[in-house]
Amino acid sequence: MGSQESNVERMRFFIEQVQEAGRLQLIDELVHPGFRNRTIGPGQRDGLPGVHDFMTALHEAFSDLRIEILHCVGDGALVATHKMFRGRHTGPWFGAPPSGELIEFRVMDVIRFQDGQLVEHWAVLDPMSPSVDADR
Repeated sequence: MGSQESNVERMRFFIEQVQEAGRLQLIDELVHPGFRNRTIGPGQRDGLPGVHDFMTALHEAFSDLRIEILHCVGDGALVATHKMFRGRHTGPWFGAPPSGELIEFRVMDVIRFQDGQLVEHWAVLDPMSPSVDADR
């Protein structure tokens, strides 16, 4: 991405290209080498390696992954997102064995950007539950 994009546009690009489309090769370009995740779970790695781990696990756990951006707002270096993740649970997800069910879960993130890259992260995740749209 060029230097003229806003942090909100950068966040949307990260969600669409890395989180949803699985273009994991973009992580090193979009995430700052000094990245800190302020809400990592037990057994998770912090920093850039942790971003790679999490995104790999996400795409191994959920097939047909779709992410709906419900809200995405920015204030300077900070961008807040509210997203709905939907997909079929076909692989292990942080200790939960694959169920084969269509699931959904909401995530609220706050990201701080520095030099056009994600540098700091806070999140609140809802537990995953079967999707209400079972006809997918």
